[in-house]
Amino acid sequence: MLRMSLKKEVYQYQKQDKVNINMDMKKLLSESNDNLVNHRRILHSMPELGFEENKTSQYIQDELKKLGIPIETKYGKTGVVGIIKGGLGKGRSIMIRADIDGLPITEETELDFASKNGCMHACGHDGHISILLETARILQSVKDSIKGEIILCFQPAEEIVQGALAMIDDGLFDDYHPERVLGLHIWNQLPSGFVGVNDSAVFASADAFSLEVKGRGGHGALPHLNVDPIVAASQIITNAQTIVSREISPQDPGVLTFGKIESGSAPNIIPDSVSIEGTIRAYSQDVRERIYSSLERISKLSAESMRSSATTEIMYGAGPVVNEQEVASWVRDKAREVLDDSLVGPTEPVSVGDDMAEFLQRIPGVYFLLGASVGNKYPHHNSRFDFDEKAMINGVKVFISCTLDFLNN
Repeated sequence: MLRMSLKKEVYQYQKQDKVNINMDMKKLLSESNDNLVNHRRILHSMPELGFEENKTSQYIQDELKKLGIPIETKYGKTGVVGIIKGGLGKGRSIMIRADIDGLPITEETELDFASKNGCMHACGHDGHISILLETARILQSVKDSIKGEIILCFQPAEEIVQGALAMIDDGLFDDYHPERVLGLHIWNQLPSGFVGVNDSAVFASADAFSLEVKGRGGHGALPHLNVDPIVAASQIITNAQTIVSREISPQDPGVLTFGKIESGSAPNIIPDSVSIEGTIRAYSQDVRERIYSSLERISKLSAESMRSSATTEIMYGAGPVVNEQEVASWVRDKAREVLDDSLVGPTEPVSVGDDMAEFLQRIPGVYFLLGASVGNKYPHHNSRFDFDEKAMINGVKVFISCTLDFLNN
């Protein structure tokens, strides 16, 4: 049986033989804020792009080795997996995930520890790594009082939505069999320290599409002798606006955005073709597939009505990030044991993507948002993005609360 309260800052464990072990969590957490800030600032100064996180990966490996945690580096090229084995023997298995890559953005924050290599941690991944490293330190220090296995998953290449699947393809779940998976995303649009746990959708699917509209080019003064693909493309774009507004229920949000159109070389020439690109976002697999099929149908028929042709290609990205309702309820309960009630609750789903979806499609789990607002107006993926470092400790507390409860109860 495990009872815990970080509000009182004391964990109390009880073994099966009724011998009580009191762990002073205040002491264990006393160094956490300093550790978190130190990790975060070092990592922030050295961001790397997806599958190129060599220095970041080495930093993680070095820190885990200092803690005496065995590691594996054979998953996802630059991914790192640490394993904590409980001292009370075999039991359940839980995985905690953090993404580790940066973005191709030149930083303009003017922070003392700002990056200077044309790459930036503009999405909080430096904080994610720091939180998991500190969580690892504390869990490793109490491993003799827990049973089961903790898998620490440091995942590369989230920003190009390829890292999670790369780790899976390299055998991560052939070698390990977690029964739960947890992760968090720092979100500077939420109040600092707030833990947002949704029962279902957290992030949307993130897919791209391209359309090629073909006509027959010629002189702009003789349109009747040609087949104008620009007119056909404009019909496709206009008609496609009815997909979300008329074919999808208002209760099932979806996004279809045309973001790029290329065609033509001169004002008096009708071109042969038009290239169109855009993005599709949805919070469920059903809506995702319905938008695809409707776009393909409307593009084909609209083009044919203009004597043109259209081909559609979908570039699949991450699926929707959807929590398991029962697990979400449990995570909220565990979070409320270590945080004030006002700091725990649901949030609005966000139409960004994250390949945490690959893990949640395979294992029951939760991805929660950790509020870290610093009061500035610069959002994620902005060159001036920043977050409140003091919020990170709440991520550590929730991870520890959930992990110990899952393994020891």
